Amino acid sequence: MADLKHRLNILLDNGNAREDMSAEHAAFIRGMQLYTLRSLVPYGLIASTFNASICVAFMAAHAPSSALIMWAGVMALMGLLGLRTSLRASRRATAPRPRSVQALWRPITESTLLGMAWAVCPLLFVPQLQGFDLALIICVCGGMMAGGAYVLSTLPGAAVPFVVSLSFGLAMGILRSDGGVGRFTLLALLVCFTVVMLRTTFWNHRNYIAAWLQQEKLKDQAKQLEKKQGVISLLLNEFEQAASDSLFELDEDHRVVRPSSVLAERTEFRTEQLIGQHVASFFDGTNVEGRPAFQALLAALEVNGEIHNLRLPVRKKGEVTVWWRVSAKPIYNEAGVFEGYRGVASNVTEKYEAERQIYKLAHFDSLTGVPKRERMLKALEEAVNAPHGEAKPFAVHALDLDRFKTINDVYGHSVGDAYLKATAERLQEIIGPKNVVARFGGDEFVILQNDITGRGEAMAMAVTIQQALAEPVNVDGSNAQSSVSIGIAVFPEHAGTPAELLKFADLALLASKGAGRDTACFFDTDLNDDVSERVAMEDDLRHALAQNQFRLNFQPIISARTGELRAMETLIRWTHPERGEVGPDTFVPILEQAGMITTVGDWIIREALREAATWDDSIRVSINLSPLQVRNRSLITTVTHALAQSGVDPKRVDFEITETALFDDAEESLSALHALHRLGVTISLDDFGTGFSSLSLLRIFPFDKIKIDKSFVQQMESSEECLAIVRSVVGLARSLGMRTTAEGVETETLADMLRAEGCAELQGYHFSRPMAADALVAAGLLPRRLAVHDNAGKPDLLALPEVAALQRAV
Repeated sequence: MADLKHRLNILLDNGNAREDMSAEHAAFIRGMQLYTLRSLVPYGLIASTFNASICVAFMAAHAPSSALIMWAGVMALMGLLGLRTSLRASRRATAPRPRSVQALWRPITESTLLGMAWAVCPLLFVPQLQGFDLALIICVCGGMMAGGAYVLSTLPGAAVPFVVSLSFGLAMGILRSDGGVGRFTLLALLVCFTVVMLRTTFWNHRNYIAAWLQQEKLKDQAKQLEKKQGVISLLLNEFEQAASDSLFELDEDHRVVRPSSVLAERTEFRTEQLIGQHVASFFDGTNVEGRPAFQALLAALEVNGEIHNLRLPVRKKGEVTVWWRVSAKPIYNEAGVFEGYRGVASNVTEKYEAERQIYKLAHFDSLTGVPKRERMLKALEEAVNAPHGEAKPFAVHALDLDRFKTINDVYGHSVGDAYLKATAERLQEIIGPKNVVARFGGDEFVILQNDITGRGEAMAMAVTIQQALAEPVNVDGSNAQSSVSIGIAVFPEHAGTPAELLKFADLALLASKGAGRDTACFFDTDLNDDVSERVAMEDDLRHALAQNQFRLNFQPIISARTGELRAMETLIRWTHPERGEVGPDTFVPILEQAGMITTVGDWIIREALREAATWDDSIRVSINLSPLQVRNRSLITTVTHALAQSGVDPKRVDFEITETALFDDAEESLSALHALHRLGVTISLDDFGTGFSSLSLLRIFPFDKIKIDKSFVQQMESSEECLAIVRSVVGLARSLGMRTTAEGVETETLADMLRAEGCAELQGYHFSRPMAADALVAAGLLPRRLAVHDNAGKPDLLALPEVAALQRAV
């Protein structure tokens, strides 16, 4: 019995069986079937009662019988039972819930009984009717079959018995009727109609199940999506809390929707205040640095385009600007309609400040804060390459502080640094915001003066700069003061490229220095020619030493009291095969600037000592040293080797230096001079009186001799001031135990005046012009040793017994 019941349950539920359906879903579908069936029962009862009433009324008028009364009673009873069931179901109306298979037995039984009750009608009354009456009954029964198949289609177990019972009763009635052969045609039509109704029932049921499963699948997916969104929201919230990034979402009007608490905290708004805020309202469009990115944001929003890596300043309370890097992608639905943005904003304030610091270190001078060379070159490029019609004349000023090294040496580097900072501040104040000043290194500055009307405006700024920088700078009680030399090049008058403008401004600066410093000069084409000539001469000088184009001349230095020959000053000369004789005033500065003076100077020392080795031991040799030679560490080694190779007594060697040798790297220069003193040579201060720090040099180093500059000597006859200066220098040297040599003595009168003032030695054209040693020997002005041979045949240098005749001639 239990096995039979199990099989019946499977048969009843077979319409719900699907491979992809779980038991839980099957139970819920049964609940849905019962719920739908109960909701349609009232309509079915109304239709059934109405159709039964039509049949009873019609049959009562045409073929009344006791069977009709009984059938009418049965249909009334079925209607009352259905009404009772409907009322009970309405009072217990609940949402669909899972139901067991057993719960389907009652509706199936009720449907089967109702179908059997309706089957009695055609079974009893069709044989009695003909024509229109027969057609009416058949139509009513067919309508009941169609209605039952539709109403009960959600539960095939109830629909099939109803349709089959009614169809069976109608078929039996047709067979019992006296319709002849036509009844079989009608019977065939009934079978076809019944099959169609049954197939329709099962088709509707399958669609019902499929639709419900699809709906449930979508619900499951929605639940899963909601669950995932919850997890993602939780993770994103944790991510926002831990990181510097904030996620945001915008609607189609670019207004914030569903803001997070993290976004509210970082924008200093409440969450409810953020809702509906336009995204552009969070950023400061007035910030100069962030304005280009803000404009790019507005442009992207205008076309609903992608927002990619825009660094924007955030509107926040306080003085510190916060920077966000914002990226967002537009969102479109399946129809291609724009729905808004989803994006992320990252706090990059620290990174931005670090980048700014790195950029500042790379492009701005760390000491003065003004731009470096690269920024100036960029500004010049922009000024030169301005769009056609917008390029305006401008000037480039090359500045160099005169004698800045002296400030460093006298006051110290800290004062020098403070002086440079003050100079940069003064320059920035003078030029204003539309012009640019840059430091090119050391004490060199370059100024770009934009939008000038002509040379007059450029020179006016140069004069203003000179006046401002002439004011002393007080640093910790010390007043540091210097002047400035300025070279000016004008665009487009002088050049059309940044490189040429800087080059020509430098050339003008060289001319300004050559004119006596503290001046301002414009570039001139002759300066460019001079530079070309200078470059060609530098190239020739690089080959002059190897090709023996240099030679040494010597000029006598005599005793002012006795007229005896005391020394010979060594002077270099250059004879070029094409240029001819080139004066030292022309090529020596080039040797110094080209870095060749050390090599040539070493050659001079070796050659001068080699020549002096052939002279009488009473005659000293005087050699000029360049400031670069004095600072070169190899000088001591060169002098030591030259003395050893020549055999010249160090006491016969005198090195002459100018005060400029001690301006740069004074400590190192003094160290070199003391080392030379320890070798036994003497040191003379040349061109004394021409510099503003000559007296201070006598305090820091014990010079052996002072050479009075010829500019004072040659004006002694006409200038009381020059005479007083010479008298003072001689008296100063005497009190310090130093000898004095007067340069530029060209007349006997000057020689007598210098003897009267007590000058120790005289030098000048009055006694002899510089000549080669052989020429001086031939003229009887330079005594040599005689080379004789001993018994071994080796030469021996013997001093001449008498040089009085030469001395009298001098």
